[in-house]
Amino acid sequence: MAAKRNRKKNKVRYSILFVPDAGSADVKRFSVKAGYVAAFFVAIVLLTAGALGYCSILTGKVNSANQTVAALKTQIDNLTLENAELMTKNDELQGKVTILSDTISDKVHEEEEREAQLAQDYTPTGFPLKGMASYEERVLEENPIVVFNASQGINVLATAKGTVSSIAGDAQSGYIIMVDHTNGYFSVYRNGSAPKVSEGDEVTRETVLFEIEAGKEELGYQIIQNDAYIQPLELMEIYG
Repeated sequence: MAAKRNRKKNKVRYSILFVPDAGSADVKRFSVKAGYVAAFFVAIVLLTAGALGYCSILTGKVNSANQTVAALKTQIDNLTLENAELMTKNDELQGKVTILSDTISDKVHEEEEREAQLAQDYTPTGFPLKGMASYEERVLEENPIVVFNASQGINVLATAKGTVSSIAGDAQSGYIIMVDHTNGYFSVYRNGSAPKVSEGDEVTRETVLFEIEAGKEELGYQIIQNDAYIQPLELMEIYG
């Protein structure tokens, strides 16, 4: 028992002195058990280790974030470059589309003009005589007809492109030449002179159908549109 008491009494204690700078001030002394000192240093070590660990974690996260930012920046740079290339290609395509559109518009315009010219070429709007003539409007079998009085030697011309669809009559009763213009129009020429064309011939506005002979100076001229006779002078006035 005496030995245990001696061991308890012999426990080590540490003293901490606080010495002021001024010489007149008292020196303060604190006694601390060895266990407290050890616990203090252990706490310091643990806190230091924890701080270092936390700093390490933060450093890792910062590095990871920096890597992510760098990767995103690279992606942004690549996307920016791709976008610039796409914009360049888009500008090139827009230029080609504009050229193509203009070309198509020109082609369409040319085709419209060609079709309009063809329609004009095949519409009997011309004058049926190559020369001067007087005329009068009459009715033949309830259908309008224009009778021209021309001089001997004047040529009778087709008034538009087409095909001679029929030639009827004879020298005594007179000949009737009918031209099919393939667009619903037919032109009809009545004269006693000998025809200068045959059935199936292709004609233009320069094609001579008759040459007016002496005593046969009258030319009867009619136009059929969609199986109905119309006034020839009206067509010539509107379209000729």
